[in-house]
Amino acid sequence: MRVFFATFIGIFITSVSFAQKDPQGWLIYFGQTRIKTGKFAIHHELQLRDHQLMGDHNQTLLRVGLQYQAKPYLWTTVGYGFIYNEQAGSPNRPFQENRIYQEALFSHKVLRAGMRHRFRLEERFIEDKDFSGRFRYCLFVDIPFTSHGLGAKGWYAALYDEIFLNLSDDEGMDFFDRNRAYLGLGYKISDVLGIQAGYMYQNVGSASGTNHAVLSVHHQIKWK
Repeated sequence: MRVFFATFIGIFITSVSFAQKDPQGWLIYFGQTRIKTGKFAIHHELQLRDHQLMGDHNQTLLRVGLQYQAKPYLWTTVGYGFIYNEQAGSPNRPFQENRIYQEALFSHKVLRAGMRHRFRLEERFIEDKDFSGRFRYCLFVDIPFTSHGLGAKGWYAALYDEIFLNLSDDEGMDFFDRNRAYLGLGYKISDVLGIQAGYMYQNVGSASGTNHAVLSVHHQIKWK
């Protein structure tokens, strides 16, 4: 497994280097606090994004949400996000966005692989811009490599593809907003804590795609 991990990292670094001299770095924390033994939970998330691998801040995203487990396979969420943005270089011309969102997350298995379908609606209030809405759909696939499956001490491949569609009457705004395709390697440190390292390719509108090195922590807390 160590050989596999080293090979994966080598391929990842090489692909990013050839694709773009200055890949963009993303650091992400995904957290969920389960409220006692009930069906409610709190989602808490922090993302730090950079125009470069590091050293030129792009975006800080904070997201919180109230979640409800309607079925064993279905989580629903209503939440709020605050986004602080800076343009590349100097001057960075910062601006802010407040965002409200609603989502449904369906999960199931195909053989040993875990699959999730996330549907999200966003209401976006961007500084000095008109109100806009957006729809997002993401397909997540986690494929375990070891007998531990997706549990503690398990290694797995993490893949997802997410499409973003604008829901606005603004004639200057295209219906297609962006698409993100991701491939990563994950390890479950325990049943409630995991880490992923991966590569994401993002297309925004008709602009050339950008490459991103992504490191994420996935954490579940049980509020007893």
